[in-house]
Amino acid sequence: MLPIVTQRVLLRDFTPDEFDAFYATSQDPAYQQYYPDHEQTRAHWLAVFERICAGAAAVPRAAFQLAVCLPAGDLIGTCGVRIEDAEHGQASFGCAIARPYWGLGYAFAASHALIDFGFSALSVHRLYAETNSQNSRARVLAERLGMRLEGELRQHKFFQDRWWDTAIYAILAHEWAQTRPISHTADDKGKR
Repeated sequence: MLPIVTQRVLLRDFTPDEFDAFYATSQDPAYQQYYPDHEQTRAHWLAVFERICAGAAAVPRAAFQLAVCLPAGDLIGTCGVRIEDAEHGQASFGCAIARPYWGLGYAFAASHALIDFGFSALSVHRLYAETNSQNSRARVLAERLGMRLEGELRQHKFFQDRWWDTAIYAILAHEWAQTRPISHTADDKGKR
């Protein structure tokens, strides 16, 4: 099952000694703009990293929050599918890539491969993603992956002295099977 290898990225479990590299991927003001201050601290990211490592060791495993690496091995972000409701086949999805690697197709390649893994290996029925409504990059990625906007939670979160809306996107297993790119692979950098 793991690792997941594409021409552009390698998706694998984190190793316990990779916290500093993981933390470094989130340390850019452009990356942090849609997160509250308490979610930008080293302590917060250490707790997240510990949950990721614990999730990888869980039996049965429900969380596949994986390291996104370049073929040469450099860790550039994380991408995950997390089973939220196994009985009904519901899973959440998220992808975060370090700022220097934005716009190069890595988020699409990693996301495409992991969504495919979720539907094929994990038998997910519905996969959904939540993002800050103003995060245009995340919204474009969701739409490129074939996800549909299901709605927005108005004034859902309060931070940086203001209310923020949350957009919810989802794709169903049969939609993925019908619409996933055939001539446009996950490695095409989105040149459609």
